[in-house]
Amino acid sequence: LTTQLIFAGAIGIPSFLLFCFLRKRWSTMFAPRSRLRLDGLAPKTLPDTFFGWIVTLFKMSEDDVLDLVGLDAAVLLSFFIMSYKLFAFCSFFGLVILSPIKLTSYMPSNHTKNPFDNPIGIPENGVPESLESYGTLLSYVIFTWVFSLATFYFALDNYRGFSKMRHRYYCKWKNVISARTVMVTVLPKHLQDNSSLAEFYNKLDLGSVESAVVYKNVRKLKHALEKRTYYLRELERAYQEYLGNPCYYPDYDPNEAFEEFKQKGKITKLPNIPGERPTIRTGCLYLFGKKVDKIEYYTDLFKQYDDLVVEGRNIEVDYKSTSVGFVTFKNIISAQLAAQVLLYDVPFQCHTTMAPEPWDVYWRNLIIRQREMLVRTIIVNLLITLMVSSWGMATFRIASLLELSTLEKVFPWLANLAKRNKILKWFIQSTLPPIALTALNNILPPKLMTYLSSIQGFHTRSTIELSTFAKYFFFLILTPFEIPFAKALLEDVFKNPTDIANQLATTLPGSAPLFINLVVFQGVGLLPVRLVQMGEIAYALLMRIFFAKTPREYAEASAPPFLDYGQELPPVILIFVIVLIYSSITPIILPFGAIYFFLGYLTYKYLLLYVYFHPYETSGLVWPKIFNRIITGLYIYQLMMIGYLSLRNCIYMALSLTPLLVVTAIYYYYVNEAYARIAAFVPLNNLREDTADDSSSTPSTSHNKMNIRSDIEIYHAEPEEYTDYSQPPMTLYDGVLNTGMKNYGAPALVGKLPWLWLPLKGDKAVINKPGVFRRLLGFNNKSDQPNDEERVPLLSESSESESVQHDNLSGGLRSRNNVASGSGSNSA
Repeated sequence: LTTQLIFAGAIGIPSFLLFCFLRKRWSTMFAPRSRLRLDGLAPKTLPDTFFGWIVTLFKMSEDDVLDLVGLDAAVLLSFFIMSYKLFAFCSFFGLVILSPIKLTSYMPSNHTKNPFDNPIGIPENGVPESLESYGTLLSYVIFTWVFSLATFYFALDNYRGFSKMRHRYYCKWKNVISARTVMVTVLPKHLQDNSSLAEFYNKLDLGSVESAVVYKNVRKLKHALEKRTYYLRELERAYQEYLGNPCYYPDYDPNEAFEEFKQKGKITKLPNIPGERPTIRTGCLYLFGKKVDKIEYYTDLFKQYDDLVVEGRNIEVDYKSTSVGFVTFKNIISAQLAAQVLLYDVPFQCHTTMAPEPWDVYWRNLIIRQREMLVRTIIVNLLITLMVSSWGMATFRIASLLELSTLEKVFPWLANLAKRNKILKWFIQSTLPPIALTALNNILPPKLMTYLSSIQGFHTRSTIELSTFAKYFFFLILTPFEIPFAKALLEDVFKNPTDIANQLATTLPGSAPLFINLVVFQGVGLLPVRLVQMGEIAYALLMRIFFAKTPREYAEASAPPFLDYGQELPPVILIFVIVLIYSSITPIILPFGAIYFFLGYLTYKYLLLYVYFHPYETSGLVWPKIFNRIITGLYIYQLMMIGYLSLRNCIYMALSLTPLLVVTAIYYYYVNEAYARIAAFVPLNNLREDTADDSSSTPSTSHNKMNIRSDIEIYHAEPEEYTDYSQPPMTLYDGVLNTGMKNYGAPALVGKLPWLWLPLKGDKAVINKPGVFRRLLGFNNKSDQPNDEERVPLLSESSESESVQHDNLSGGLRSRNNVASGSGSNSA
């Protein structure tokens, strides 16, 4: 444990200090959300001092998080706080009562008459001195009850708070389009057009329908869009190859050249540059064939597919309808009613749910039929099962290489060196296993789970996230626990099948040191590394230094990172489950669990408020998933303790814990019955009261804030030497900018298209200035970041006029790569 603390501290402390140093010097990477230009959308400016920002960050309230970054972020932070409170409470009993009892049971006492001090059970790892006393085992029983009941209390309290917070949040957002819209799947043939769908829902007397849209199968148009985008990027590269980026010729005017391109389809007003224009071969793989002018070649291809897209957007009525539609009502109450009642008499048809936000829809999956989705689900689940079993065995094999007995066979020189060097031995035995476990489970598997969820056929990105969450947690909860007892299973399953339970209960507690080291490594070592964002920085450096050439590529390389809850949450909940499982038999894990969740709260609070962008909002639907995993962890904990006591011949003690399983089942049933529907929907009395309050009073600042936020979220990025951030990227739908997705029309038909992004005009005076590497990486000057005084007031006339001015170019700033304007007239 000491070695692990030293190693984790050696990683975590320098990472934290590096973050404190870079935080104010590279705000594009370390505080992109602080560059939002509207007051009320950007978080409070933190102090410039090295450590002073921590107190200010900690004091920010839950309402600040809710208003600035949404309910999903508030739910994640509330889980960290709940876990910290739970394990801090349990740590008191673990350190003050359990640990002393456990220590005294190992002290030599040759003349004791206290029956509670008599050793009992089976020795650990065959060592007689490790026998635990009757009193120690009885303390396990008592505190298994105490810790389980404490988990009940804190989880229920958090569920209640979540329900109230969700209702409050939903009432604030009741006027946005997603709160008034339902998504209808498996539409019958006679309802697969806009007018018929609107008429059907109007006749149900749920309320007035504002609009109805049936999604069209625009696969061919999407293909043309992708080709148009590909040739646009190639054309931009050709201009960069010819002009350079930036272009330092004095008679070069990118704005004038762009206007000419839009009007004539080509550019003739370019500076006279010495040398030949770039050329390309038109044959196979562009290696053979006739040489032609590269700019003219890609201009013709771009114009060809641009004409196809324009033509395809004008023949919407000719596209085949799918079985998915969106119905928008004039008020939220109608949508809530439609989502909760049975609307159609044919089974499985007209399935109606609350609609996701427009930028949450995963448009490419809307053409997948229900039967195809069922087949895909079966195949994906089989692949997940195969992956978990094979990955678990591979993890066990790799973990076994870290044992000295195995090292002697595979790497005898390393084993001999470890025997002579105590530090190396400790490092191999206590530090390398959690590193290996983290690397194996946290790098490739989440990406695979996300891919499998995306091809499963879900209609929304948030559903894909939640599906990834479920799959990844299933993977994580099985894989680590396969390591300690996989060998026992492989060796004994054929010799004595009835001994499997004994092997599990014997070996699982023995892996406690591994998981203590894992908690320490994750909390003290890796959480500060999360602040530094090593992966994002490595990607930005790699792209900007070696691959980015055009202004678009530089802008995409500097895009703010995106938080995927499906990949982030399962490892956090795994730590919760691990701490809970070992809380009774190894109470030393409890304070480290409390430290992990406290540091995690501060880390993720900063990242959510100042760094991460999220393109969609699930309205906190991840919390019920978290709650279910907490119950799973409780069952594992209680079953392990029952088996632990049974194998030590404490039958009555084990039986005293069996009612806890029933209590947990009753608790789970009660909480689900009481809060599941309340959490999934908004009670109508709350909506009616809120509507009545709105009609009898002037609009509040908070409501105006929500309306403005849904229309415009302007990200302030100062123009750099290599890019001016004049266009947002295309991460939500290939070929369409991340902008203006405010309704449920197919993006291929109504989305804003990218246009030619010519190289910037450079200033020769800048070339000779120091700091070339600094400019290349996009480091900011102090004037780049707007402070609290410089931001536009949320409700001022200027903000309203700005909303109109930028309406076509704003949109969806919560998305991952929504890079926006500089201080000039550009926006995103």
